[in-house]
Amino acid sequence: MSNLSNITVIEHPNDKVALFIDGQAISERYEIHHEKAIIDELKHLEEGKALKLFEQFIFSHTDLNLEHSYLYSTCIVKQNQSYQIARNFIYRLTVSGQMPSEHVITNQGKAMSPEDIKKFIKDHVEMSLTKYTDLKYAY
Repeated sequence: MSNLSNITVIEHPNDKVALFIDGQAISERYEIHHEKAIIDELKHLEEGKALKLFEQFIFSHTDLNLEHSYLYSTCIVKQNQSYQIARNFIYRLTVSGQMPSEHVITNQGKAMSPEDIKKFIKDHVEMSLTKYTDLKYAY
C-alpha cells in the first residue's frame, strides 16, 4: 500500500476496512468501517482533491421556497503525496426545483471548531425565533 503513504489500512473479516491517518482513527467516537473499494478511490485521488467520507445533518429550516441546511462533513484530502483529514461545517441552500448549492462556513478563513459551530447554531436559532418567526401566526 505504498501509494497510501501515511494511511494505515486494517482489514476486517466482514470484507470492510478501517483507515488511520498518521496512526489516528478518522473517527475517535465510532469505529468506522468502509468498503474495500475506498482503497482504490484513495489511490486515484488527485493531488489537492478531497474524498468525502461522511456527511452528518445538523439542522435545517425553510422559508418560502428555500431550504437552508447545515451539515458537518469529514473528508480525506491529498496534499503533498500524503493524506489529511478535513472537517467542514457546510451550508447548503436548496431552491425549489433547482440543484442545491453549498459552501463551507469558516471562522475568518479557518475551519470552525466545535465551539464555533455550537455558537453559530445557537445564534441562528435565536435570530430565527426573534426576527423571522411569529409564534402567534404561521405565514
